[in-house]
Amino acid sequence: MGKTYNLDPGYVTVPDANKIVIRILKIVNQNDKSHYNKILNGAKMGMFGGKKHGIRMYQVRKEDIIQYAEECLREEKSKLFNIDLAPDLTAIESSKNLSLIDQKTSKLLHHFLTYLKFYEIISEEVFRQSENNIVLRLRINEISKA
Repeated sequence: MGKTYNLDPGYVTVPDANKIVIRILKIVNQNDKSHYNKILNGAKMGMFGGKKHGIRMYQVRKEDIIQYAEECLREEKSKLFNIDLAPDLTAIESSKNLSLIDQKTSKLLHHFLTYLKFYEIISEEVFRQSENNIVLRLRINEISKA
């Protein structure tokens, strides 16, 4: 059992703040210290309503930690769905810088394209053109290996 402190109302210790962030972000590794150091350094600089409690311990405002965790979650979700879409086929045609791909990658790309077409994120024409590019890149890769 960890040591308990007589903190100010609405404040938590830095390890407890780290546990709150881990719970909100749904991080599997419960011993993850990636946010612990950010919170501790922020508390030392006065962020998160941080202030020193005693000689070696810092306390931070629970509301600020929850807000920080929600911002991290929002950033994580935006990075997850950050996709560059070409506005039309001329942009796809002009960007002939696609690399060679292997069989596994081509299957994954085809699966994602099918998903995008099913939910009408891309048109049938873009789907067919992209599918042709995948086949072309795969065949060029197979020819170069032979």
